[in-house]
Order: sequence, then C-alpha cells, then structure tokens
Amino acid sequence: MTVYGIIKLHLTINKIFKGVRMRFLTIFLIVISVFIEADDRAVKITTEALKEQRVALVIGNNEYEGVLSKLRNPINDAKSIKDILESRGFDVIFKKDSTKKEMRATLNRFYEKIREGGVGMFYFSGHGIEVDGQNYLIPIDAKLEEKSDAEFEAISLNKITKKMQNARNRLNIVVLDACRNDPFSRSAGAGGLAKSEPIGLFVSYATGAGSVASDGKLGENGLFTKYLVQNMKRSLDLQDVFQQTRKDVYVASNQKQFPAIYNQTVNGKFYFTLPKDGVMSKNEDIVVHSTPTIITRQTDSFVKSIIDSELKDRVSVANSSSRVKNGMFQVVLDIQNHQSQKATVNYRYKWFDDEGFEVGENMSIWQPLFLEANDNSRIKGVAPVPTATSCKFYIK
Repeated sequence: MTVYGIIKLHLTINKIFKGVRMRFLTIFLIVISVFIEADDRAVKITTEALKEQRVALVIGNNEYEGVLSKLRNPINDAKSIKDILESRGFDVIFKKDSTKKEMRATLNRFYEKIREGGVGMFYFSGHGIEVDGQNYLIPIDAKLEEKSDAEFEAISLNKITKKMQNARNRLNIVVLDACRNDPFSRSAGAGGLAKSEPIGLFVSYATGAGSVASDGKLGENGLFTKYLVQNMKRSLDLQDVFQQTRKDVYVASNQKQFPAIYNQTVNGKFYFTLPKDGVMSKNEDIVVHSTPTIITRQTDSFVKSIIDSELKDRVSVANSSSRVKNGMFQVVLDIQNHQSQKATVNYRYKWFDDEGFEVGENMSIWQPLFLEANDNSRIKGVAPVPTATSCKFYIK
C-alpha cells in the first residue's frame, strides 16, 4: 500500500472512529509503509541488476604439443572460474584443450551472444606469446617452429578484443592467465605478454606485462586464479576485485608476481557478487551501508595535479581527496570542463612512496577522459602497490 493510500484510509477511519488511539495507529501504519516501499524498491532494483545478461567464455589448455611444454593447472583454473561465474548468474561456455579450429568456433559463438547486450567475460588459461608487440593465445595443436609462426598458428588477442568492442554491449572483461615461459627465448624466465589497453574493456593478466607467472603445483589452482575466485565471492566492484587479487598475489609470491590491470571501462560499475546491504542506482553505482576502515588524509599534501599549459584555461581539477583503504592509497578527483562544448583529454597517475621514489612505473599509462560541456567528471585512482603514499595527476 502506498503512503497516499494509507492517508486516504486514515481519513476514512477517522470519520467512523474519532478516537485518539486510531490516529496513533494510522501514523504508525504510515511509517511502516514508508519502510516497506523503500525495501520493495531495493529488492526491485537489485533484481533488475541480476537480470542483466552475463555471458562468459572460459578456456583452459593443458595438453600442448611440440615445443610448448604441457601445463598442469589451466584446466583446474578454468573449472574454478566456470563454477564461480555460473553461481553468479553467468551463461558459461566452457572448453578445455581446444584446437585452433575449436577456439575460433567457440569465440564466434561467444561474440554472437554478447551482441545481445549486458556483460561479457573471456577467460583463458594456457600458453600465450608476444610477437612484435602483439599477443597470441596458443591452441593445443599449434605447430610453432619459430616465434613468428604464432601469427598463423595461434589466436590474436587484438582480434578478440576488437570483436568484443564491436559487440557494443555494456561491459567486457578479459582475464588471461597465459604469462608462461617463451620457448623461443634463450633466457630462462623470459616471456609474458605485451600491454593490452582496448578502450571500453577491462583487461587483467596473471602477472605484469613482460613477466612470467608460475603454473603452480599439480592438481591445484595457480596463485592468480586462486585469489581471483576468492575475491569474486566478495561484495567488491570490478576494479576492487582485481586490485585486491593483485595485492594478495603480490604478498603470497613474496613480491615476485604482480598481476596487471588495464581498466579502460566507460559504462558503469560491475559486481560479480552484489552487496547484500546495498542497492543499485540507475547509473549502476552501489550504495553500501557498511563502513570499511578508512584513513582520510589531507588532500594538498598527498595529491598534486599537473595540467598541460594548453589546457589550463579550459580544464581544471575542481576538487581532490585521498585516503588509504584496505592498505591501498586511493585518490578521487573532480575534473571541470570550462568549455561550452564536449572535450576529450588524457590523464594518468604517477605514484610515489614515503621517500619520494616512483613505484609501479609500468602502470603509469595515459587514459582517455570524456567531458561534457560545462560539466564535472569524477574519476578515481588506486595505487598499484601498497607502498604508494602520494601521487601526481597529469592531464594533457
């Protein structure tokens, strides 16, 4: 019953019973109805969020042939990701030990599904290789006699991300546990993947660009997937899931493995696990009522903004603040566009430790920011390593 209906009932009741007790009862009912309406709205909005299509393609390749070593745990990792995604409402396409023909057919099926909208996620665990700045995911039947054969024998990551971009769904996520040794390098421990920063996508590697991740012990999950699954079960947004995973892996590996995050998303937030005590608003933000442990810092001492001279009259940092949350230094900045037309600028962060030395240099990348005419845009940054205590924010 609505508040209006309760008030109408109140007037009718008072005509019949003019006692004080009935007035108190009616007021009580009005208050109760407000809470009922608020609760109904929360349930409705959360339900709508869960109805958004979620599609995932999960591939794990173990049984490689030729020069590529067989791997122990990609299929275990892929199964763990499959299970958590299915429990979170994803329609999962699952493949193991896929040939090139099978991978292409499965990818085409995945592209068709995500064109219907919603959220798409591609997870691959197996061998990957970088050739001239391009990344390739290796099917089990790839015939690689030299590194350049990857162009013809493997699947280009660049083509995968372009196809996902062309689907024009709300959000796409790419997760690669494919940072293995390069069999064509003379140096032990050499290999890994090149950076991948497609606009509109969220991309994460098991370790940093150009670095190698261990396959792990037989029958277990690799370090990256182990902590990723744990954090996907928590009520964290997409960025925080991978940020916390990176921290967990970095600590557990004795600072040897540092997962890469390339967040180029533009269309709202995403939660694998929705907060139980929060509701989603129309712009996908989550209002969470629980209060985490937060240390607030004085803004001017820890955040410095540097704007290119050509932009100073057109764009400014209207407000900034910083804090430490869950052991990671974070900043929030409001960027003001003073022009009467839309503008696109590029920004990046540089992070520094207590002694003023730059940390996480490989994460200092330029990202685009789209500004509406005469409007503010709020952006948030999270330091890539726990040792960061301040930052410089650049706009050009």
